[in-house]
Amino acid sequence: MLERMPQADAAGVVPATAPDAEFVDYLERHLAVRGWTVHDFCEHSGLKPSVVFRWRKGYRPDIGNARIMAGALGVPLLEVLVKAGRLTAEEAGAEVRVEPELAGVPTSVLLREITARVERLESAETAL
Repeated sequence: MLERMPQADAAGVVPATAPDAEFVDYLERHLAVRGWTVHDFCEHSGLKPSVVFRWRKGYRPDIGNARIMAGALGVPLLEVLVKAGRLTAEEAGAEVRVEPELAGVPTSVLLREITARVERLESAETAL
């Protein structure tokens, strides 16, 4: 008998079939690399914060939200779908990275992070 996949709710969020922290960890790593909060991610993606907070509670993105997430993070859609548990790596037919690569991070984000770090170092040196 085929198992019916849960349907997305009005916000485009699908309940996870087996809640685990892998997807949330994946999202959190990408946000951390960029120095983004959930609200920063929502500004870049157009998703509502409530959608992301529901992901943290065990819900997973539907294909539409996965596509939006992939675009905002600059990662392959298949990677997001695998991390969200919508596809296996074998089904995706591609190797899935675990950590975000710096090559995928926009230069403006990297420059902003470097500037912030230099400013923190200079402030710490001045305080001494």
